[in-house]
Amino acid sequence: MIKSDEVSSYSKSRFASLVAIVFSLLSCTTETVEWINVPLAENIYYASSPQHKTNSIEIPLSANSDLEYMLDMKQGNSVSYQWLANNLSDSELLLTEFHGHTIRISEEPGEVMFYKQGRGESSEGYMVAPFDGVHGWYFSNETDRDITISLSLSGFYKLP
Repeated sequence: MIKSDEVSSYSKSRFASLVAIVFSLLSCTTETVEWINVPLAENIYYASSPQHKTNSIEIPLSANSDLEYMLDMKQGNSVSYQWLANNLSDSELLLTEFHGHTIRISEEPGEVMFYKQGRGESSEGYMVAPFDGVHGWYFSNETDRDITISLSLSGFYKLP
């Protein structure tokens, strides 16, 4: 059985320990850390958030033909993607370009940027739009059979 003077002694000891800890924390000196303020650049912060989308799209591509599949995107918006060519007999016979360009509103030249070019049956990646415009894929099927491109998207864009 614990005697009341033992409880009182334990409580006093515990209280004294807590007081000692508080005083030791108060006596610690804190170093002032310097920071370099970096100005906020354009297209870093937005007061409203765009709608995040996720889509799976089947794109038919006839034999010996080509097409572009483009997304409308604002500068700074991003998209992650994965595509796979179905029914492709030879991966070297599918030419692909992932690119973006501005929307021309006059006869002045627009801007175009190529993100990835090559041949193959699949690709995946992530892109942050460097400018307002359309961004997407050019596919050229150089085979004698129809194929389908299965495209999976996730990000901030508008579909055509």
